[in-house]
Amino acid sequence: LLPDAGLRPGTTTSITGVGATSLAISLVAPATKDSWTASIGMPALGLRAADELGIDLDRFVVVEDPGKQWIDVLAALVDAFDVVLAHPPGTRDARKVSARVREQDAVLVVIGQWVESDVRIAGATSQWHGIGRGYGHLEARSLDVTVSGRRAATRPRHATLWLPDPDGNVTLFERDNVVRLAR
Repeated sequence: LLPDAGLRPGTTTSITGVGATSLAISLVAPATKDSWTASIGMPALGLRAADELGIDLDRFVVVEDPGKQWIDVLAALVDAFDVVLAHPPGTRDARKVSARVREQDAVLVVIGQWVESDVRIAGATSQWHGIGRGYGHLEARSLDVTVSGRRAATRPRHATLWLPDPDGNVTLFERDNVVRLAR
């Protein structure tokens, strides 16, 4: 779904809508295997859930609340880390931060609106699977997403993802798995 088949250094990706936090964590998780990653402004981030979605917690730094110095701390993280996951309180100074991301060849993934996004991902309808009529437990969730943006992402792409699939991975939605969950 993503241009360049993943996160490209020097770019900013914004994620909005249903499942935004899960999508963002799933998107940066593979990068934590080889790169130091930081999150900022996400005090309610569940580290156990992040671990289950593939985040390597040994390479993941959390800045829960940067206080009044939000933009300065975000800029410092962009300078120091390969990948930064942020949930900013607004888009003030977005151009400056995005320019710094390009300059440092970093990756910024923003949960929420970001006016300078190269790639925009929007989660729409979501459906949980696995619960029967009053019994069972949640096993998987399907989520409709749209990817758009600038340059290589100009033409919108739509897909339904498993987030997670019955095995705990993020994959393209397949009807076969729905039948498997119904059993």
